[in-house]
Amino acid sequence: MTSVDLTHISKTYGGDRVLTDISLSLPENQVTALVGESGSGKSTLLQIINGLVKPDSGQIRLGGKLLDYDNLPEIRRNMGYAVQGAGLFPHLTIEQNVTLVASLNGWPQDQQAERYQYLISLLELTDEFSNRYPHSLSGGQQQRVSLCRAMMLNPSLMLLDEPFSALDPITRMTIHEEFSRLSEVEPRTIMLVTHDMSEAIKLAKYIVILKGGEIVQQGEAEDVQSSPEDDYVQKLLKMAGGFR
Repeated sequence: MTSVDLTHISKTYGGDRVLTDISLSLPENQVTALVGESGSGKSTLLQIINGLVKPDSGQIRLGGKLLDYDNLPEIRRNMGYAVQGAGLFPHLTIEQNVTLVASLNGWPQDQQAERYQYLISLLELTDEFSNRYPHSLSGGQQQRVSLCRAMMLNPSLMLLDEPFSALDPITRMTIHEEFSRLSEVEPRTIMLVTHDMSEAIKLAKYIVILKGGEIVQQGEAEDVQSSPEDDYVQKLLKMAGGFR
């Protein structure tokens, strides 16, 4: 398990404040949804957690230890990362895309093959996809492959940056069901960035809402739905059909 604790995180780009005094602890082995409109700072916060971006102030602790920027490759071995549009390597086959990180980390071929077969079966892919290339797959199939790759090393922390937003509604619904099943079969700490409150309610047990780089509300999904703290949260809930 990996605990994630952010304390008084702030970040400015070119004089524009992107994040202001963010303090947050992700519940372990649960899905946390980070919700907000475009420009609210969601992706920046995700990139701060995985060390791609350094905050101007504040601390990031993973597993109780300060994030060590001199040891990021080792730290990232314990992180899975998936983005909108899948981000697969077009010149690699599906199997090569999924197993790449394990190969780079020196896993034996039999161990790679066993983990690969397990993951594609979990996400309802078959061996017929293994030697195909990303361009020959549908958007939903590519996103399944992206999730397999993020899970290949069995990381205790997964960071997902709007991974389902480019999918059509029917495919998205199917992927949501598979994602929920995965979260039960292989529990891990997950931060899911989304602009869709209905997606957050469906997939996450804990919800954090950002507006203008500040947290306006955070808490258990049930509590956020039943007790929105301001008009902005209430508006998001009404749009999602989740306001009680």
